[in-house]
Amino acid sequence: MTLSFKRIVLCASLALLGAAAQAQQDAPAAASSGIAAKLIVRGELQGLQAVDLRAQRRNDVLVVQAEIMNMDTRDLRLYYRFRWLDANGFQVGDGEVWKPLVFLGKQSQFIKGTAYGPQATDFKIEMSSEPR
Repeated sequence: MTLSFKRIVLCASLALLGAAAQAQQDAPAAASSGIAAKLIVRGELQGLQAVDLRAQRRNDVLVVQAEIMNMDTRDLRLYYRFRWLDANGFQVGDGEVWKPLVFLGKQSQFIKGTAYGPQATDFKIEMSSEPR
């Protein structure tokens, strides 16, 4: 193999690795536009994606469950909190503290939130992430 051919192969390999890394970086925060409408993303989620979202009223209180998937092979830390809203879109309660959750590579986990009371009729999930 000539030196120039080795350089071409090396450059092509690096370009492919860079494209794959960029594709994982560019993974959308949600699997659908409906889920995305319920998220507030701070920065980039670095490969974490909300793949399922369910909400229902139990005993007249809103309960939400979301499945979050680490689309990357590296470990990531998610910080999240729920914002509970009334029928007019105003925040109900003082707000929640940020909760940390560690995701191993390609791991999926559920997060769950329960509203403060019956006046909460809607929600947003605020999320941020960083490498572990």
